[in-house]
Amino acid sequence: MLAELRAALDAELAATPEYYDFKVLRSERDGSLWRVTLVPGYVFAEGQRPGQHSAQALLDDSLDGASAWWGAPLKGGASVLAVVPEDEQLVLQNASSPPPGADCLIRLYPTRYLNALADAWWDTPWAERALACLPDLARPQALDTTAPPLSGAPFRWLRSAQRQALSLVEHSSAFLWGPPGTGKTTTLGVLLAEYLDSRPQARVLLLSTTNQAVDLATLAVDKALQKGRREHCRAAVQRLGTRFDAAAYAGREHLTPPGDQGLITRLARAEAARPTARDAAALKAWAERVAGLREQLRAASLQVLQRCRLASMTTTRAAFTLKTLRELSPDGEPPFDLLVFDEASQLSLAHALALMPLGRARLFAGDPQQLSPVQRSPDRAARKWLGRSAFSEKPRQGPSVALLDEQSRMAGPISALVSDLFYEGALRVAADAQAAPAWAQARRRALGDIGADTHVHVHRLQTNGAWSAAERGPLRAESAEAIASTVAAALGLGNGDEAGAWQPHELIVLTPFRAQRALIRQHLRAHGVPESVKVSTVHRAQGSEAPVLFFDPVDGSQPFLQTEEAQRLINVALSRAQAKILVYLSPADAANPLLAPIVQRLRLAGDARAVTPLLALARQPDFPANTLGRRVSAGRHTGEVSHLSPDGQALWLINERSGASQAIDVGFWRRKAGETT
Repeated sequence: MLAELRAALDAELAATPEYYDFKVLRSERDGSLWRVTLVPGYVFAEGQRPGQHSAQALLDDSLDGASAWWGAPLKGGASVLAVVPEDEQLVLQNASSPPPGADCLIRLYPTRYLNALADAWWDTPWAERALACLPDLARPQALDTTAPPLSGAPFRWLRSAQRQALSLVEHSSAFLWGPPGTGKTTTLGVLLAEYLDSRPQARVLLLSTTNQAVDLATLAVDKALQKGRREHCRAAVQRLGTRFDAAAYAGREHLTPPGDQGLITRLARAEAARPTARDAAALKAWAERVAGLREQLRAASLQVLQRCRLASMTTTRAAFTLKTLRELSPDGEPPFDLLVFDEASQLSLAHALALMPLGRARLFAGDPQQLSPVQRSPDRAARKWLGRSAFSEKPRQGPSVALLDEQSRMAGPISALVSDLFYEGALRVAADAQAAPAWAQARRRALGDIGADTHVHVHRLQTNGAWSAAERGPLRAESAEAIASTVAAALGLGNGDEAGAWQPHELIVLTPFRAQRALIRQHLRAHGVPESVKVSTVHRAQGSEAPVLFFDPVDGSQPFLQTEEAQRLINVALSRAQAKILVYLSPADAANPLLAPIVQRLRLAGDARAVTPLLALARQPDFPANTLGRRVSAGRHTGEVSHLSPDGQALWLINERSGASQAIDVGFWRRKAGETT
């Protein structure tokens, strides 16, 4: 098994380019920093032809800390301080010369966290400890502890499932399954605040996949400690790393350790000044300087880790500082009582396992029905270890699994759509939300000709999307223009002095493809729509929400949009909406097996025909022909019979709740009818 996992890492490393070349649109100075705006979708990857799927690098937190290099107009380098995905921008610091201008290339060398992960798995004693944790995911053990159970007593507003989730800390491995809008991060904050207070000697390591997610989870813990009047615990919570959102910590500066900001800056400046390999002496001196700075940073991190009770950081940083984390417990025992993985459904199984020996107990929080780990290699072993998360190993049910089943984001019809399509009907609107008039009123607003009580609307298109070689992705001008005109009308643009019924921040436009995102932005600009209207790929939208969602799948015939990962992507897209979803579908889109259920569900929602039991029809001599086109019930399933198999041995029922087509065995119902005659 260890050999297979190492081979998977080798395959993924081989499929992961060492650098990416982006084309620059413009570069602008911003104080001591530079803002470099990139040409959307234009990227070359090391050793790969333009346009290959693996070359479509996404601008996100994974590029924070990357080294940047350019050869014109002057050779120079810098480090990436931050990425602004919605604006296609890089924020550079410590630039040795002005970055390139329009039509020039800038090369980014991302931090290759896989190297750090591989180092952990090639440390055989540690790797064996990590693999020994695998069975515990599927068969968690109840912990033998004298600590009091977490009650959540100060937080009377907790919903039933949220309160039950507090008992997850009583298991060696546990899973907090939080579908969209169910308050997963809030629940996690309360759980950890209660844990720190009730276990004065316990230590926690809180990890998440992005800097933004780490910030949200850390702040949730501090807010819960504050609201629960546990002031004595607040100073013991520390957010490690420097790529946090400083504005989010205003008034909560105690969460960020002082002292290492200057060290980070010096390290970034040193790394950006790497000399050429032709100058061996200079390269050796550079390597020694960088190694010394990294050792200082490790020592500074160690001091913070030794004195705090809850440390939070990204999973990437945890992989790079694994040696430091292990040194917290010289006797080889786990240094943390509880290891928490937030957004764990986006973290690979190999990455999670490599860190699991750090904790006596582990808690995985996330949603396996949303985006899964990013994996590039087509290798089967890579898919097994790097394309799946720890959620793939969780028990189906039991006390170590808590499903948060009440959501307060989506209006009832949107909630029902998402629930039936992706959660087997388990998700519902929270009772406290339903009882709040303001909550319901905020979700009953008209959008042009779409009435206040219409929450899911399909906009029919004539044109199917098509692949554009020039833009390296699918494009469709008709949907881009339809979205732009509707957004402009909603904002009151082009109507003289008439004010719009909606504000820019209330609208969000999502599409799976970067090329279409760029085209939609062009059409929005042409209509005078401000850039504050968010236009994003779905991959970058998880964690966001807005009253109105515009979703453009572009080309439903794309093979990618018919995969299991595409189902998760569509779930992410639809579940961002609070009040309204507008889906733009052409004939090809409506035939897509993942999009067709939306159309069918809406069509059957108003079906007032009487329901005929399939059993009654099976007693008639013309069965199954007598079922075609009728509204029938088969056990707990109700829907319309769409067609029969050529041999008459099966019929297909379009389920009214899920919109999906399901096969029904004609022979089974004939036999059942015969038994009851």
